[in-house]
Amino acid sequence: MKKKLYTLAVAMVAGLTVANAQQDMMLTQEMFSRINKNPAGTGNAGTIDAFLHGRYQWAGVDNSPKSFVLNVVDYEEKIKSGIGLSVGYDNFGVGHSNTNPKLCYSYQLDLNSKTVLSLGLAAGANFGYFNFAENTIEENIQYEEQLFEKDKDTKITPDFDLGFELSQLYWTLGASVTHLTNNDGETQVAPRHFYVYGTGLIPVNAKFDLAPTVAYMHRNKTDVMEVGTMVFYNRLMWGGVAWRPDIHNGCNPSTLALTLGLEWKKFRFGYSFDMGLGSENQLPSNTHEIILSASFDKKKK
Repeated sequence: MKKKLYTLAVAMVAGLTVANAQQDMMLTQEMFSRINKNPAGTGNAGTIDAFLHGRYQWAGVDNSPKSFVLNVVDYEEKIKSGIGLSVGYDNFGVGHSNTNPKLCYSYQLDLNSKTVLSLGLAAGANFGYFNFAENTIEENIQYEEQLFEKDKDTKITPDFDLGFELSQLYWTLGASVTHLTNNDGETQVAPRHFYVYGTGLIPVNAKFDLAPTVAYMHRNKTDVMEVGTMVFYNRLMWGGVAWRPDIHNGCNPSTLALTLGLEWKKFRFGYSFDMGLGSENQLPSNTHEIILSASFDKKKK
């Protein structure tokens, strides 16, 4: 009974928050392929890259959030343009979900021999879904009432992202705005998000590289920050740690993510595990992320 009540409480909090205004999930391994948050990161090599990202939050809890992202990108050197497709799916639990397919484009400018400026634009649609019938208490005999009406609400809206990236060989700075035309507070509409991030690559020796990262997301009254670093061995294996503090609560509670990965030929596999920290954190520490990616050579004429 205690587990059912706890599950219900978590589901109600998550469900009511999403019903008012959906929020994008912030994924731990997103820097490997980020066009779903910044179209300026579309295409940076002469191959076609496919990237699949899955996140299972609070595993074992009924109706816990789940997220999936599929990115496919290509780069055309002749027109200095990146072209991509991104499809995101967020299941927020208890009858809430959001599907966001979009086409991404970037144009890259060589500011000098070392610096590249990439300007990106994405256009697509946002499909917000809310099933009131699923938001009911399982033991309705005890409570003798249902929480929501038996009805479904689906809202389809056009969706646009805008961003830029400034990069050199050993660092990248980026910023973007997602869901550009959407207003906060509308039910079943993903509201406007702002992202700023920076990544670096520091060669330690012939085999080891250090890659620090920092990312920040703002939406209305919500702020999320992530600070972390990864260590690459021979560009084939990596391990890292990322800290996501609660900015509005004195960094308590917060989340610590541990990441491991492997590259083999043209394939990449990564896994991360999120742990809840802090005395006020009552959520389970069993969130899992997996990434799979592959590169395909284009046929040369």
